Amino acid sequence: MRFLPLEEITEQMLLAHSIFSNNGKILLKKRTRLTPSYIKRLQHLKYTHLYVYESDEEQWDCTGLVSDKVRSQAMQILWDCLIRVIERKTLNAQQISFVVEDIIREVHQKEDGLFALIDLKTPDNYLYNHSLNVCILSILIGKELKLEWEDLKELAIGAFLHDLGKVYMKSSLKKIQTFSTSDTAQVKQHPKKGFEILRAVPGFTIKIANIAYQHHERENGSGYPLGLISRDIIPLSKIVAVADSFDAMISERIYREPVWTEQALRELEAESPAQYDREVVKALRRSVALYPVGSIVQLSDQQSAVVVEATKAKTIVEYLESRGSFQEIDADSPLKIEKRLA
Repeated sequence: MRFLPLEEITEQMLLAHSIFSNNGKILLKKRTRLTPSYIKRLQHLKYTHLYVYESDEEQWDCTGLVSDKVRSQAMQILWDCLIRVIERKTLNAQQISFVVEDIIREVHQKEDGLFALIDLKTPDNYLYNHSLNVCILSILIGKELKLEWEDLKELAIGAFLHDLGKVYMKSSLKKIQTFSTSDTAQVKQHPKKGFEILRAVPGFTIKIANIAYQHHERENGSGYPLGLISRDIIPLSKIVAVADSFDAMISERIYREPVWTEQALRELEAESPAQYDREVVKALRRSVALYPVGSIVQLSDQQSAVVVEATKAKTIVEYLESRGSFQEIDADSPLKIEKRLA
């Protein structure tokens, strides 16, 4: 399995992950052969890279912590939430709760699972995939912090819907260099808009609404929209703040390039405890793979390899110079990963 730019993909390769529309429908199924017409279609959708199999025999899985079925349902429900907000209709709390419980269960089933995929967002689907990623990351952090079920569920719902207020933003896809003063003010109001939407949903606690309200607040009072300091920020929102920032940092945006996992973690650690809760950032480090699936790495034997599986217990790599030759690396292995190359 490889993670390749579209221009390097040939007709002999197969898609190693399903491609979804923003409303959760599968556009291309896993193991679809990537013909030039499909590549052209994906370029039109603004994809730049894909996970691919180079032969029919490959079985490595890059689905992640959440199955295609639940991912599809989650995107459908988020799409429905945005439509309901636009149409000024009340959100379906039961529907949201059901899919969030499914996400929690699937994340919990993979006991040694890590957030271990390279980003596959496009400018058009960023909000949907970012919302799901922040939900998954928040659940992983919550697990590390040993949250009780009810707190974990409130955390996951708040994380899933944390950016709902962006539905009102007309300029959310502008390059940041071209933002006017009014654009910046509008951006800083999306947490408040999200709070107003969520606090009006029957069945949702005020804690869920406050997660949306406070996910851009910072420990030292430098955040927005209220400029709260640490003691006034609810603990669940501190988790979403870290998950939100991390996913934004590792994602390609129209105004900046993504950074690798290790750099993102170092930046968050450097900004703790001034901006982020130090214990939450530590829990994040224990929840993500330093070398995500698809990463090209240099090993201590000076050979290059691609990561095909990453868990808490081990990382499995395939040598680039000897395809089909795999190596399992764990804490006791003499062979180590020295650095990420791509």
